[in-house]
Amino acid sequence: MTQGSQNIALYTVIIVSIVVGTFLFAAQGCDMQSVIRVDVPADVVATVAPDELDGKITLDEVERVWEDWNAYVIRNTERFKAAIEDANERYYALTSLVDLGIGIANDASGTFPGGAVIMSILGVATGMFIKRPGEDKRVATEKEESYNAGLKKARELISEQFSGKEEKS
Repeated sequence: MTQGSQNIALYTVIIVSIVVGTFLFAAQGCDMQSVIRVDVPADVVATVAPDELDGKITLDEVERVWEDWNAYVIRNTERFKAAIEDANERYYALTSLVDLGIGIANDASGTFPGGAVIMSILGVATGMFIKRPGEDKRVATEKEESYNAGLKKARELISEQFSGKEEKS
């Protein structure tokens, strides 16, 4: 090897070392967490920060989004739990009020003439308005059979119409 080719090799190694070193120092100064993206479900982004993040969450933002999501879930879980408890309290209050009213009516029905008969009639009338078990399925089957019968009749009418035209021509 000649002196000139050794110098070129030395210069190449020095230049490559400077370029690599410059790149490493520049990369060290960059905030890598702001470059790396996290694939967050769209529902989470829409719930926690719909406009702020524009669907692009990086590692430096993910901790805040995670905390916001946890707070959202806990807050809404508590609200839902409170709503269920409130609905159950209203149900139990209304049920006990109805039971109390029926109990008083049953007790009082014996004190006036025909009271027992009236209470029996009211019980039967109430039972007539309550759905029987399987009523929804029976009605759905009935509707489907009626629909299918209508389709069959329409096909017959159409086929008669077209068969009648062909015979006349």
